[in-house]
Amino acid sequence: MVLTKKDLDERLDAFELKLDQIISEKLDEQERRFGGKLDEQERKFGSKLDEQEEKFEEKLIEFKSEFFTKIDPILKEVVTAREERPLILNRIEKIEKKLHIQAV
Repeated sequence: MVLTKKDLDERLDAFELKLDQIISEKLDEQERRFGGKLDEQERKFGSKLDEQEEKFEEKLIEFKSEFFTKIDPILKEVVTAREERPLILNRIEKIEKKLHIQAV
């Protein structure tokens, strides 16, 4: 049997199609096998990330609570001092006037 160039081209085209089909099937199979595992890993990672985020939020809330618990009395003292300042100044002025009158 004598093969012509046309016969060889046809066989080559058929071989390329078959090879493309086999490669495509193998790639699809690999994607199915590893795609599911990747999804599983992504879910596990997401779950771990959520856990870490919750722990971080708990620690942050705890820190803020401690901070405000400690700073609250200090801020109350500052507010009280500001409110008392005019009264104290008024008393000092009265005392200075009395002292000035007595000195004269």
